[in-house]
Amino acid sequence: MQSTEQLREQNIAMINAWQQSGLSQKQYCLQNNIAYHIFHYWYKRYRDKQAGRGSGSAGFIPLTVNGASATGYVELQLPDGKKILFHGPVSVDYLKAMIA
Repeated sequence: MQSTEQLREQNIAMINAWQQSGLSQKQYCLQNNIAYHIFHYWYKRYRDKQAGRGSGSAGFIPLTVNGASATGYVELQLPDGKKILFHGPVSVDYLKAMIA
């Protein structure tokens, strides 16, 4: 039986092979007899680790706003380039739903 570390390394190698193949994820999975949902699971874990969002991260970081916005709104740009624009106060539950 494979250890968790061996399985992780094997799946990272699979992701690297896919990236070098030039194929879409689905095409790669079909050609290599890999269940797409399994590939996608490992690819998400790989992306999260690359982005520093491992299982130990809290998901939120403290945000301090100094002074009021002159325009009356706040724009938050995420590391992946997505932007969230706030025109007024929002609840934590709303924020969680927006970025989930």
